[in-house]
This record gives sequence, structure tokens and C-alpha cells, in this order.
Amino acid sequence: MSELNFSPSMLKPALNTFVAFVVFFLICTQTNAQKFKPLFDGKTLEGWIAAKSSGEDDWGNFSVNKKEKAIHVYAGEKEGSIQQTDCLITEFEFSHYVLKLEYKWLEKRFDPRTDWDRDAGLLFHVHGDLKKIWPWSLEMQIGESLANKTEDLRFHTGDLWVLGNHLRVKTPHTNGWYDSNEIPAEGLHRKTRLGTEKPRGKWNKMEIRVYGSEKATFILNGEVVLEIFDFVQIAKDGAVSPLENGHIGLQAEFAELLYRKIRIKELPENSSD
Repeated sequence: MSELNFSPSMLKPALNTFVAFVVFFLICTQTNAQKFKPLFDGKTLEGWIAAKSSGEDDWGNFSVNKKEKAIHVYAGEKEGSIQQTDCLITEFEFSHYVLKLEYKWLEKRFDPRTDWDRDAGLLFHVHGDLKKIWPWSLEMQIGESLANKTEDLRFHTGDLWVLGNHLRVKTPHTNGWYDSNEIPAEGLHRKTRLGTEKPRGKWNKMEIRVYGSEKATFILNGEVVLEIFDFVQIAKDGAVSPLENGHIGLQAEFAELLYRKIRIKELPENSSD
């Protein structure tokens, strides 16, 4: 068998190609990561407003947990005490984007829901009176109810609520349960049998992908659990217009929890899934 000889000049082109590929990969990875920007820096609530705020530098039932680098809901309140609902809302509005965050349930529940399944929500396309509970918006439910629970007091992460009688969206469903095989139809509330929360005290990962008025995808711990389409708002005179954008909101609803790693990547207006 003849011996193969490789000279440095023969290896150089291949090496250059490999180096170029690595550099390109790193640039792409870094660029993609840079597209996400934090909506919460883990230190302050600057850039947010609370519906129940009493004035400057007050964020109602929301505060910063510096140890967890998280937004703490009902921090320091006594178990079973009477509390009020609240909503923390971004100062800015958004239209096309991917939003990611993590949440974790803590132990305390408050009057009047001391024995209910824990409940909160992620609101988007928030508009109108931001002091109102609840502001007009679309909601990805956050809740500890199991996906197969059918009773009225059900709060399962990934369910849909439409907050506003003038708003309409379409969801593929069968008898009110999300079914991706069906044709989307209008409804103000849709449940999903998909999605599993981690045990209380563990962090859950949430994601919504929003494309203006066309579509939104709800994701829990890496699993698509529900999708909605064709968001519109109906004026008093009957005129129909797309619901294209709005603020983002986090609910406080009688259960202690933490929100962290809230970040957004805005997308081009012509983007689609």
C-alpha cells in the first residue's frame, strides 16, 4: 500500500474553511441571543406599572425578590389574609414577538381563595384602562389545575381567556377543548388537555409567540398547548378592526408566586410561524 503524504499547503484550505464555519456559527448564535432583551432585570421594576399602584415607586402587590432575581407577588403577606388582585403591565406596547419567562408557585394563598387551585395569568395585547382589573387583553392562563380537570374552578396553564366583550379570537376546538385538527371558531374561553406543570416550588417555563392580530402560540415547558387566530375588536358602532398590539401584563390573583427571566424578542411585522 502506498503511503499518503499531506503537506501543510494541502491542509490549509480545509482549516480555513473550518475556522470560517466556526466563526459564522458563533456570530449567528450570538446575534440570535442578542435579539432577546430583558423586560425585567432582576433588580428593579422600572419599565412596569401596577394597576393598584399608589404613586411613583409603588408597584402594588409586586416587589423584587433579590435573592431569586424575580418579581414576587404578595411578598411578606400573611397566609389567609385578605388581599386584592393586581396587574403589573409593561410601559411599552408590542405586536410581533416571542416572549419567554419562568414562574414558580410558593405556598401561601389568600382570602377569598384560600382553598382554590392557584391562579394567575400572562396577558398580552393589553389596551384601554390600565388601572382596570382586568384590563382588556388576551390571556394565557397560569394555574396549577391538572389538564384533565373539568370542574368550574379550573385554572390550568395554557387555557385561553378573552378579557373584553368587544374582543374576538378564533381557536380550533371540540366542545370547548383545544383541538388542533378542527377549524378555528370564535370563543371567549378555551381549555386545553395539553401541558404539565412541574411540582410546586419548581420553575416552569412559559413562552408565547405573537404575530400581530394573526396568531399566538402558547407553550408550557417546551410543549405547544394551544393556538389562537384572527384577533379583532368591535367598536360600539359595529366596526371591526384587527387587534394588532398592546402591553404585556402579569396577574396577581390571591396566590403567592415568582416571575423571573422575562425576556422578549421582537419580530419583523411580516414574520410568521
